[in-house]
Amino acid sequence: MKQLTSEMIKKRAAELGAQVCGIGSLELFEGEIPGRDPKMILPGAKAIIGFGFSVPRGLYESMERGAAYYAYTTLGVKYIDEELAEIFLLKMGGMIEDCGYDACLQKAVPNLRIKGDSETNPEVKDTYELSNAVPVSPGKPAPDVIIDFGLAAKACGIGAPGRYGKPLSPKYGPYIRYCFIITDAPLVTDEPLTDSICDGCGLCESACPGHAISDGKLDSWQCSVYYKGAHRSNPFMTDDFLAGDPEREAILNGEKRFDAKSAREIYPKLNFLPQTQWGYAPCLCGRKCDIVCYRHLRETHRI
Repeated sequence: MKQLTSEMIKKRAAELGAQVCGIGSLELFEGEIPGRDPKMILPGAKAIIGFGFSVPRGLYESMERGAAYYAYTTLGVKYIDEELAEIFLLKMGGMIEDCGYDACLQKAVPNLRIKGDSETNPEVKDTYELSNAVPVSPGKPAPDVIIDFGLAAKACGIGAPGRYGKPLSPKYGPYIRYCFIITDAPLVTDEPLTDSICDGCGLCESACPGHAISDGKLDSWQCSVYYKGAHRSNPFMTDDFLAGDPEREAILNGEKRFDAKSAREIYPKLNFLPQTQWGYAPCLCGRKCDIVCYRHLRETHRI
């Protein structure tokens, strides 16, 4: 086998454009359910490598000004996860496998949820829970195994979940997207993040137009409705939206509580901008939670 070191991986990751790279042991994954266990993907895994790509601040600022919304959706979400991360992972994986080790590439899976995960991803039109998946043999998890990116970022020392669940980077706060590689290479690992940079200020809760964050938890179905524009702060809101609906004011004020069924019922009515051809929904809440979080972290010198 060719020599492969942690330093080589971090140097190459930086050359390929990753702003963040960390290498974690799998100790934090002990006790995870099989459907989220990296060793169910690669039984001989010895480490997980995490990478981060920052999302330009201007994409958030343009939404806040009401000037541009597709730019964040296409460049800040879709392009990073679907093009940049994919090409990057293939190149990094090739480097690792050229040295004789296995590299299991892990990019975001935006529209799928493992069996038993009833949450959703507000960034896409809808998600599909793999509720009918069954193990191929006894002792194996139902496919697909999808690792917890928040826990993976924490293990690699490059992020840790904040108050509303999103992994926060010590350098970029919430303005970052992650991807990972599970490998059997015997690498020197970094220390995991023991504490989140989140100080529990609660600004994300008060900023959310749909009141989707409470008690430090995100209601993903509630979030999905207001991410797609059900609040009156949506600049594309029209007077005829939900005209005649007795719950219209409650919905516009973010007071109506949505679950999986009621959220999916209102999705077809949230046609304020044309849907993208890739399955990503335009972000019409302006990611106010991320913006106030980022500014608070900067003002308090936590990033």
